Order: sequence, then structure tokens, then C-alpha cells
Amino acid sequence: MIEKTKVMEGESMKSLQMKYNGLQILFWLSYLAIYGYVAIFLQYRGLSNTDIGIVTGGGAILSIFLSPFISSLLSRIKGLSINKLIFTLYLIMIVIFTVLTIITSPIFLIMILYVFLLSLIAAMVPLFSTICMNYLKDGQYINFGLARGLGSISYAAGAIIVGQLIEFFNPTVIAFVYTIASIALLILLYTMPPYQIQEETTTKNQENIFSVIKKYRIFFFILVAFTFMYAASTALSTYLINIVKNLGGNTSLYGIAVFCMAASEMPIMSITYRLLKKYRSETLLLASAFFYVLRNLTICLAPHLIVLLVGMMFQGLSFGLFTATITYYVNDHLDVSDQMMGQTMIAMMSTGLGSSIGNIFGGILQDSLGLNSMLIFVCGLTLIGCFIMFMTLKNKVGLGHRPLIKSTKNS
Repeated sequence: MIEKTKVMEGESMKSLQMKYNGLQILFWLSYLAIYGYVAIFLQYRGLSNTDIGIVTGGGAILSIFLSPFISSLLSRIKGLSINKLIFTLYLIMIVIFTVLTIITSPIFLIMILYVFLLSLIAAMVPLFSTICMNYLKDGQYINFGLARGLGSISYAAGAIIVGQLIEFFNPTVIAFVYTIASIALLILLYTMPPYQIQEETTTKNQENIFSVIKKYRIFFFILVAFTFMYAASTALSTYLINIVKNLGGNTSLYGIAVFCMAASEMPIMSITYRLLKKYRSETLLLASAFFYVLRNLTICLAPHLIVLLVGMMFQGLSFGLFTATITYYVNDHLDVSDQMMGQTMIAMMSTGLGSSIGNIFGGILQDSLGLNSMLIFVCGLTLIGCFIMFMTLKNKVGLGHRPLIKSTKNS
């Protein structure tokens, strides 16, 4: 059983929601600085598309192994809470990004440092999801979709601002944005009640990933389908600057495109909890796969920037709907002892395996065969992912009510 949250005396549910909203806002602003402008930052440092693919793919691959290791630290180190773990990891990332801002060579060192930076920020995504799910189990109602949606708005607004700052200064300004967001996040995190998992539960969480896959076959195949679609969208996102420039745009328009993408997530994520009261989670997951096809194919076939922006706005109905739904799916369908691993597996298959496929092959295809070859590759991945999702969930869609989250407050 999971130990109850030590909620500070007088901490209202509304106050906790506001703090968690702020946590997601600052996290995704810092995530933007690392991931959103990775191609621009590394191009400024002299890296080619292939080099960028190796860096982003390497970071994604490393996160596959780093994410479960970081999660396991909660059980290996006595007294370590999620808050303390996040605090430590952020301090490490601030140091790495500071070094990257100062050094201009050798390229090999820059690549290694950025790989670690990418893997660390990706490995932290499930930690922020787990914070919310733990509060829910403790009887503290937190709307994850709303908070995650505000994080997307933060990402969107940050993309516009950072894009303008880069045009006015240079790409190293990204590091200053990251540092400011990170310090603010750590200050806010310090004011939030810590959540520590009892040894009994975390010992179970260390079960082999393959045993979890065997136990939850449908969940695994959902993640496999998402891996293909996420790989496709990652290739489009990482090399979006190249697509924008190919259509006649610049860095400022790139920021607008990212804004359209991220801002569309907010309304969908915020209402996902309500949608789950009417529709089964499987129905929403299959719908998100359909919208992934619309999103990716529209972007790939866009003849000009307006159509590209329309495609980017399907982000909410594809990624946004999937992300919020799968987070609740884990909470509703997996045993309590398996939920931390479940959240970790989402990150491993998406920002881990999916990102590595999209980034590595996206960069290599562009440098060897041109941009159009990558776009064809993206269309193929998207259709494969949608097909797997359909075959997995075709007999499970329909109306339904999500089960109420069981509070462990009195357990």
C-alpha cells in the first residue's frame, strides 16, 4: 500500500491544485528549452542534421534505461521522496546546460552533454505524472488534464517568446530561459507536500518490465502503437524548423507553429477527465490515433505554411487526448504496485524508443535523401501505429464510465 501524502496542515485542495498547475507550467517551459529548440541550439553549435539525430536519438535511447533506474531510486534510497529526487536532478541539469552555454567545442563533448540533458528531462516526465496520481489516491482531487494542459500553454507561449529572443540575440539565450524556469520550479516544489512510497510498494515496483508487459498485454500494445505514432510526430517536431524554412518561413514562424501545436493541447487535456465519465478510455485512445493520422499527414503534405499550422493544431486531439487518457488509464487499470512502472513505461516507449526512432532516422534520411524522404517515413510510421491501435482496441470501444479513483487516505 502507498503511504499517505504528508499534506501540510491547512493546505487546501484548491491551493494544491494551483501549485501543481504551476509545477506543470514551469516543467514544460524548462522542457521546451531543452527539447523544443534542440535543433536550433545544436545547429548554432555547428552540428549537422545527422549529428542532431544522433544526439536526440541517443538521449531517447539512454532515457529508456535511465527512466526505470531513476524511478527505482525511490525504493533504493531510504527517505527519498519524489520532490527530493526532482530537486537533485534539476540541479544536475542546470549545471550541464550552463556548461553547454559556455563551451563551443569539441563537438563530441557537446553531443555527449546534450544526450545526458535530453535523457534526464525525458526520464522526469513520469515523476510529475505520479505526483498527481499519488495525491489523488490520498483523497486530494487534482485535475491532471487541466494542469498538463496549462503546461502545454506554457510550452506554447514560451515557444513564441524564445523564438523572438533567439532572433534578437542568439540561441544560447535558451539556457537562460531554462535556468530561470528551473529555479522557479524548485522554489515551488519546496512548498509542496512530499510524497514518499513505502518500501513494500516500491519493492513490487522493481518487478521485471517483462512481467508487467505479460500482465497487461493490452496496455503494452497500446504503447507499441503509440511508439510508432510518437516516433513520426517526434521527427516532425525535431526537424520542424527545416519544414518551416522549406515552406518559406523563419525562426519566428517556427515559434508560431510550435505555439499552435502546444496551445491546442490545453482545452482537450482539461476536459479529458469529463470525457472519461462518458466514454471508455479505449474509445478516446482510438480517437487520438485517428487524429494522429490527420495531424501528421496534414503536416507532411502541407503546400504552404497555413496548412502546416492547421496540421499542428491537431496536436490537442492527438497527443493531448492520448497523454491525458493514458495517464488515467494506468491509474484505473493497473494495480497500485504497478502504476509507477506503468507511468515509467509510457515515457520509455514514447520519449524513449519512439523519440530515438524518429530523431535518428529523421536526421539520416534528410541528409542522405532529402526532406521529402523523411516525410514519407513519417506517414508510414503513423499509419502503422494507427493500425496497431485499431486492432488492439476495436472490440473495446464504446460508452462507459471510468472507475472512481480509490483513496488510500484511510488505508
